[in-house]
Formats: sequence, structure tokens, C-alpha cells
Amino acid sequence: MNERTIRFPSFDGKEIEGFLASDGEKAGIIVVSEIWGITEFIKNVTRRLASLGYTVLAPNLYSRNSELFNERTISGVMRRFFSLPPEKRGDQNAISKLVEGLSEDEKKIYQELVVNRASTEDRMIGDLEASYSYLKGLGLQKFGGIGFCMGGGLTFQLSTMVPLDATVVYYGRNPRQIEDISKVRGPVLALYAGEDSAINQGIPDMVKAMIRYKKELEMKIYPGTYHAFATEGGQVYNEAAAKDAWERTVRFFTRVLG
Repeated sequence: MNERTIRFPSFDGKEIEGFLASDGEKAGIIVVSEIWGITEFIKNVTRRLASLGYTVLAPNLYSRNSELFNERTISGVMRRFFSLPPEKRGDQNAISKLVEGLSEDEKKIYQELVVNRASTEDRMIGDLEASYSYLKGLGLQKFGGIGFCMGGGLTFQLSTMVPLDATVVYYGRNPRQIEDISKVRGPVLALYAGEDSAINQGIPDMVKAMIRYKKELEMKIYPGTYHAFATEGGQVYNEAAAKDAWERTVRFFTRVLG
């Protein structure tokens, strides 16, 4: 297998860094990371997909400032935010107290990933469109996308903006405008944790839209599991569910992409 770090142009003239692995040209697949960025888990997903005969790219969505935004620094900030009880995450007093305890660099991360989340994701989508263009420029004929957590939602959004032939969403949010599901080109595999109310509250609207616009959907909910259950080494990793989800992912890509 050929794997390496590459750089390629984005939508705004900047350069994006990406982890590229290839062991064939059956299709190009974009792997979209969790909020933590390019972790060893994401690299391993990229390698596993490449071993099936695909050319696989995991773009670093923090390329513009990877010294500040990396797995260690993002984890330090976001884990503190996630430590707030769900009912407190909208409490401005609780949030203000948390932010007061952050360093100046940590406050920048908080601003980017929490306060300005919508504009940050807009930029990330632009980078993902550039990732699609990069793979298309290699002469590949079919394309897929797969994303986890934040990356699952970004992948779902991307599928409404570029013609992906196959989309895999691991516990990701719906596209911002549910009607945009009408623009999805290929089938979607959606995998959810049973104990993930923030994400799962959007499932009924997603299913209705899939039916309304006559899109192909395969879906699985894993009872008793939590958001990010597939992340190896993570706090809520569930081996049985992760294994089943991966087997479904492989079968899905093999059926649709070859």
C-alpha cells in the first residue's frame, strides 16, 4: 500500500494537508474526521479502506493552523466543554465560568469550534469540496464519503453538494436544510448509537426526507451504545457494535463502488 501526506489547493487559494492511502483505483473515498482531527483512528480507517482497492484521502480540516488545532489541544478544550451536563451547555453562566479558566490559545479553539461553529463548518465543507476535486483530478470514476461524529454531519452535507456515489454517516447530524437530501446522488448508509439523543432526534425527519425524495437508505441503530462507539481507544468504544458497523460499511462500499 502507498501512503503519504500530501498538500493540495483549497477553495480559497490556501493549501490543505491530507493523509492519502491507495492500493487501487476502484474509487476515491474521502474520510472526514471527528472534531479531534487526523487521529490514528482516522488514519487506520483510511488504510483499511485503501486495502480494499480504493484511493482514500483524509483531509486535515485544521490545516490552516495545525500548530494550534491538533488532537491534544482540541481534546483539552472540548472535553471540558463536554464535561458540562447537557442541560448546562446552554447556560451562559456555566459556560462563562468554563471559558474564564481557559488559556488564550484555548479560548481561540473554543471560539472556532463552539461559538463560530457554523462558519467553521462552512470552511470545512469548502475544504471537503476541494478534496473531492483532488480525487477527481486523479482520474477516478466513482466517489464515496465516510465521516464520524462531526465528520459524519459534514459528510452528509457534502453529499448534497458534490455527486458522491456512496455516503456513510456514523452518528452525524442531518444536512442543515433537510430538503437538500433531494440532491443526494447515491445511496446512504447511516449508523447511529442508541443513547445519542442530540443526534437521534433528527432521524425521523431524515427518514421522511429519504422517502419523500425516493433516496436509497440503509440504517442501523445500535441499542445501548453511545456517540462515538466506533472510535477505537475511545471512552465509549463498543467492540461488538464497531465491528458490525465496519462490516456493514465494507459491504456497502463494495456493493456500490466495486
